[in-house]
Amino acid sequence: MRAIAERSIHLMADGTLEQLREVVHPDATNREAVDEPPDCRGTGPEAFWATALWLRSAYSELAFTVETAAVDGDLVVTYGTMSGRHTGNFTIWTPDGRVERAFAPTGKRFEVHHAHFLRVRDDLVVEHWAVRDDQAQARQLGWIPPTPAYLLRCAVATRRARRSVGGRAYARGAEGWERGEAWTRQNAS
Repeated sequence: MRAIAERSIHLMADGTLEQLREVVHPDATNREAVDEPPDCRGTGPEAFWATALWLRSAYSELAFTVETAAVDGDLVVTYGTMSGRHTGNFTIWTPDGRVERAFAPTGKRFEVHHAHFLRVRDDLVVEHWAVRDDQAQARQLGWIPPTPAYLLRCAVATRRARRSVGGRAYARGAEGWERGEAWTRQNAS
């Protein structure tokens, strides 16, 4: 069970949909998807894949580590880090599926602690939720305290995300990430 839980976490950074299908149940739920794009809020490997693409569109060099894990019945709890470089818009969504805000890329690196809780049945993840240090991540990325210039960049990024076709700007960003496009100063404007 522990190996399945850990693999599911690592696949979010560099796995494929086919690999997620090997470890995520068709009815699995990601309880953290409430402020993610609508495609992430479904069930099964496709929803987990949508979350992976959303994260990858905002963070290049995305990586997860698992420092320790504990198993209690069908529950696996992991503690480790998430790290990456903020090279694309990080978009937050409303419960009704609209873009709430977008954090413009800063090009900065971050590394924060996470605890992931994964319920595993029949060798498949059926439920996921997490405790993250979002405030430390925001500080490391320069989101807080924001400068006036950064607030303006975020306002422009939010407007562009809201105007994107179907609000799916994260999907286009993920395609760029998959091609290995590097973040440049030009991307930040």
